[in-house]
Amino acid sequence: MKKQKSYSIDQCVLYKISSKKKLADILNIPLNSLMSLAKSKNNYRIFELPFEQCEFTGKTRNARVVQEPKKLLKAVHARLQKLISRIEAPKYGHAAIKGRSYRSNASEHISSRCLATLDVRKFYPSTRQSLVRNFFADQLCCAPDVADVLTKLCCFFGASKTGSSVGLPTGSPLSPILSLYANKPMFDKLQGYSNDNSLIFTCYVDDITFSGETLPKDIIRKVEEIVYSYGHTIAIEKTKIFRENDTKHVTGVAIKNNKISVPHSRFKKARAIEKIISNVPQEEITKKRTLQRKLSGLLGEAGFLDSRYKPWAARSYADLKKLEYEFSQLYKQVDLK
Repeated sequence: MKKQKSYSIDQCVLYKISSKKKLADILNIPLNSLMSLAKSKNNYRIFELPFEQCEFTGKTRNARVVQEPKKLLKAVHARLQKLISRIEAPKYGHAAIKGRSYRSNASEHISSRCLATLDVRKFYPSTRQSLVRNFFADQLCCAPDVADVLTKLCCFFGASKTGSSVGLPTGSPLSPILSLYANKPMFDKLQGYSNDNSLIFTCYVDDITFSGETLPKDIIRKVEEIVYSYGHTIAIEKTKIFRENDTKHVTGVAIKNNKISVPHSRFKKARAIEKIISNVPQEEITKKRTLQRKLSGLLGEAGFLDSRYKPWAARSYADLKKLEYEFSQLYKQVDLK
């Protein structure tokens, strides 16, 4: 299979689209269907993911509302995601870009003595309609009416507890990459601040990281000012500063002694799951299989971060394979009865 190469933005098929008919052709959808989608107020399935607490670590995750595009709009979003993700991305961006990940994001800071991480509050909802339109109109140089249609297709127009809500949908495959480009002027400004202070800057969706030999004393205030000027705010309670001898945590990755490693909390979680599995009676194969799947996924991710975890991950996958076979045999016997 031929590897898809990235290209400059002026080589993107979305660049300088001059008519809605051409846009419809590019998105593989009839023009009348495209316009109906752009006008519809019923394009999303809206639901809430409840408050969660991990049974193994006690870590909590607050309840959150998800706006998931329905089938036809989701196909359009997937097509746009495919096209936009092929654009040669800025060096600081690491989410939703082929060949980059949360690991590559952390790796950029591996040799820095000091590090600061900041989180943009409610990043998708606060990525305003105007920012999305500016991407299509100014960066992709689409005709004004085409930029309008694309904005309506990509943004969620609905109600929230605080009133009307117009921003990127939280459950779309398009939002991660589009949020990078819609907010590129802000990220470019942060990159400029980083350059002026001899720092390294990266972003992973709403996670912002700066690092260097030293950090300016007013770095938090300066970053807050830049972010605020583009309509966002920093979740100050999540801001963290790491000094030279600290184990630094960046997008779920630990940096210690200039090496990428697995956070200790993830190691503890894996050990806790492994212990529970060992105490599950063999006849409770469904529960055992579910837990083994969780363990294998966790260790597979750990092996991606740190090769020392690969043997443990391999053993876990071998155990999972056995359980999957036993499970299939059990249900084959049930079907025969």
